[in-house]
Amino acid sequence: MSSRTGQVLAVADGKSEQSLANCYRVLPNISKQQVRSVSMDMSQAFMNATESFFGSRSKRLIAVDHFHVAKVLTKAVDDVRKQEVNRLPPYLKRECYRTRYGWLKRNRNLTGRLRERINRLAKLMIDTSLSWLLKEQAILIWYGGSIRSARNQWLEWLALVKASGIKPLMAAAATVKKHLPAILNAMRLKASNGLAEAINAKIQYMKLRAKGFRNKQRFKTAILFYFGGLDMTFHHIR
Repeated sequence: MSSRTGQVLAVADGKSEQSLANCYRVLPNISKQQVRSVSMDMSQAFMNATESFFGSRSKRLIAVDHFHVAKVLTKAVDDVRKQEVNRLPPYLKRECYRTRYGWLKRNRNLTGRLRERINRLAKLMIDTSLSWLLKEQAILIWYGGSIRSARNQWLEWLALVKASGIKPLMAAAATVKKHLPAILNAMRLKASNGLAEAINAKIQYMKLRAKGFRNKQRFKTAILFYFGGLDMTFHHIR
């Protein structure tokens, strides 16, 4: 899909390396040369297909979307929270359960009452608090730092996570480290899956309104018909 126009260029079954390779094959050579970024999640299969198709250019093209990085870090915070809640005495667990969704939010989205609860429990849930703080710092690197200093900031962040010794967060940091070049590409290119996610939501709504499709081919045809940017104007033939 074009991240500029939202035009769906190709549709394939599944999420395998071959699926994406099949999509790439329908791109004309001129379109291949015009590609400036390939925004994706952290799927190794997708990265392999992109490397095979674009060759050495792929190192500058592959961009890991910020949403997927945030998802990995937020899951790590939630895993730490679950572990820590299980170690608390029963009379504190109910209070901690009430703050579950608060730890998953960004600092700017915390309401007054929820913020008060989290501040009150922070001294009891030290690992969770530290994990949440480091997650917030990662977000600030993405949105608040300069592109030139981003790599060093990420390396400093990785060192802080390692020093924390919090295993779920360290596992998430290992994922970030593995994909750091693609993360830096996304920051440099301002690449995002946001438009793709919006188009996907529209496709799912189309599927719901149609009450399903008889087979996969009809579904793929409908996607290309509605979102493929087809030229539907009539042309007179002389």
